[in-house]
Amino acid sequence: MGKLDRLQPAAVWKVFEAMNGVPRGSGNETGVIDLLKAWADERNLPWRDDAVGNLLVSIPAKPGHEKAKPVLIQGHVDMVCEKNSATKHDFENDPIRMLVNGDWVTADGTTLGADNAIGCAMGLALADSKNVAHGPVEVLLTVDEERGLTGAAGVEAGFFKARTMINLDSEQDDAVFVGCAGGRDTVFTVQNRGTRAPKDSVGRKVVIGGLLGGHSGLDIHKNRGNAIKILTRALLAAGREMEVRIVTIDGGSMRNAIPRESEARVVVPKAQARRFKQIVDACCRSIGGEELAGIDDGFTWKVSAVQAPRCLSLDGSKRTLGLLAAIPNGVTAMSTDIAGLVESSTNLGVVKTTGGKVRAVCCSRSSLMSALDSLVVQHAQIGALAGVKVEQPEGYPGWKPNMKSRVLGVVTKRYTKIFGAEPLLLAIHAGLECGLLTEKYPDLDIVSFGPNITGAHSPDEQVQISSVQKIWKLFTATMEELAG
Repeated sequence: MGKLDRLQPAAVWKVFEAMNGVPRGSGNETGVIDLLKAWADERNLPWRDDAVGNLLVSIPAKPGHEKAKPVLIQGHVDMVCEKNSATKHDFENDPIRMLVNGDWVTADGTTLGADNAIGCAMGLALADSKNVAHGPVEVLLTVDEERGLTGAAGVEAGFFKARTMINLDSEQDDAVFVGCAGGRDTVFTVQNRGTRAPKDSVGRKVVIGGLLGGHSGLDIHKNRGNAIKILTRALLAAGREMEVRIVTIDGGSMRNAIPRESEARVVVPKAQARRFKQIVDACCRSIGGEELAGIDDGFTWKVSAVQAPRCLSLDGSKRTLGLLAAIPNGVTAMSTDIAGLVESSTNLGVVKTTGGKVRAVCCSRSSLMSALDSLVVQHAQIGALAGVKVEQPEGYPGWKPNMKSRVLGVVTKRYTKIFGAEPLLLAIHAGLECGLLTEKYPDLDIVSFGPNITGAHSPDEQVQISSVQKIWKLFTATMEELAG
């Protein structure tokens, strides 16, 4: 183990460590924004914020490069808050406990937040990097990216001056990203009335855990287990032989993270309680031994007794489980233009019970807006058939590749010169803020790259130290060339 203050480039890791000292889950970014405002004030760097909380920090050009065109560096300050069930951590108050393990920085049982604090740190680190030539720089630090890119959606025309932009929210250091998927959410609400549990019934709790989870865009093609889907299947299997009434059903925490854990409390006939466990065990054993073998080998489940004096009605329970089973999940289409790229997918990310109300949230993505619309319509019709409330907030657009981009040409040339090989030019099946910003600034010339990050949106998240150094070389070399 080591300390972050020993890592290079020091200016980058110093900002990253400071950001991780302040809670910054989506919707809770005030603390980190205030921290970065104070950081800018210490360096006499002008900053401005907007109505939704985004921060723009201006870094003056190095002497001799004042006439260069300004460049916008962009990243988001919020993070996905996920932790292992055994980890004691309060994301509202506790700093991220970081560890250095060989060539990787990770966290102690929680998400690390390298997505995207490491990108923010790189942009701001230009201010403390005396040997990097660059023209005028604007660093746009957006809020609430992980919950639906609402920060970027709130950026108003005229907030920044630059028309060349480098997004530092990518996670593969041998690639330069030129496009991304659009996305839209669907929220289902099942309204039920609670009732007394039937006589001669008992309560049982089913817990699903040990799954890898991951990013619902970057990892959706890996066929990892969805804890909500697995739990639903096990309960439905039992429901084919007996009456299963839901008390609560909960799983996942973020719409754009593949849920790793889920839990249901149910009521079943006392005479069939043993059989209930047998059915759940058999269903989970089959899923783990066949579908998840070699993919999610840590998959666990447990059935135990609980007190359950009240529950949802049998009809409401059936409707809830039927809805969760019917919602599509996983890859729905692969790209016909780019080999290996997921075109369309959907992720059942969250289910939460509050009183008699069960709320489920699904995140859909596609690089084709017509295909995304098809998924949205499909979700709406499933909700209509189930007789539940359906809400579908405005989504975000994809980012269409521009292979004639000037900044893409500069990055590609610099990458090839420094590393002796051409970078991969890829589109990403995830939501970058680039598409939203080009809606407000149609003439914005954008490219995206970043260091190797694995396990994003899960407690396995880690960022590679040598890769940060590699991307810093590419980033600073690109800034020097753009400065002329």
